[in-house]
Amino acid sequence: MVFDIKMYSIDRNIIVVKSEGYESILRHSHNFIEMTYVVSGRALHNIGDKTVEIKAGDMFVIATGEEHNIRPVCKESDFKIINILCSHDLFKDTEFPPPNQVFGNPELGYGTQVALIEKEFASEMSSEQILYLYVCNLLNCFQIEQLSNNRRKEKGRLSARTIDDYIATAVLYIQENYMNKILLKDIANAVGLYPAYLQKIFRENRSTSVIEYLIRYRMEKSCSYLLETDLTVEEISLMVGVGDLKNFYSVFKKYFNCTPGQYRENHAHRDGQGIRDVPPGAASAGEGA
Repeated sequence: MVFDIKMYSIDRNIIVVKSEGYESILRHSHNFIEMTYVVSGRALHNIGDKTVEIKAGDMFVIATGEEHNIRPVCKESDFKIINILCSHDLFKDTEFPPPNQVFGNPELGYGTQVALIEKEFASEMSSEQILYLYVCNLLNCFQIEQLSNNRRKEKGRLSARTIDDYIATAVLYIQENYMNKILLKDIANAVGLYPAYLQKIFRENRSTSVIEYLIRYRMEKSCSYLLETDLTVEEISLMVGVGDLKNFYSVFKKYFNCTPGQYRENHAHRDGQGIRDVPPGAASAGEGA
């Protein structure tokens, strides 16, 4: 069974109702706008097929006749709420937040604003115009909180996407410039980050440093040249941006546990013929990082 609750007073467009130990067991709907502030305690707010937990300091709005009910999950006498009820005619052109959205940003001072509305409503000289402005201020705060939450989510998505882009840009720069003498600062400049920050996000996402990735890429390209061309080891070391032949031998052996010559011999094509094929645009370069 669903109860259809009417406006408590047909003579006023905004009224305030306080409830203590409130438990709306039966689902109900109403023909007015309800803004609820939780003074104390905790409860489950069931709206349609959704359930939302509410606690002290939270607010929610029921503006479009949704069926709902509230069940405290604390000692009944500890659950206290203040309902601000408004006629639809007063806010017929206003867009309201969804009923399952909870507002509770402490910086927006919902408790203070509700207290002002409650005080004005109870005043002997109560002004509906002032009440209206107070309620409009609440609605503005709801919108501010919504926009702030959306911005925070978007910032999180943008940050993740940007980090991926930064890393992809760094990798592409390495792959296009490995044959040259490049340092961490050169890669960072190409990406548009400070070297230390690029190093940090690269290590977090690739489990290796930028320079280690560069060295590993150079060694992988060296293997390709050893097997696909008849370039000398010295020529290959220059092709991959390592001008110091002794250093090239040392690094190569560290990665593959053999010399470049042994690698070529162990992995040679069956016909034993190499193809001298120097990639377009590749040229001798100085010592790399």
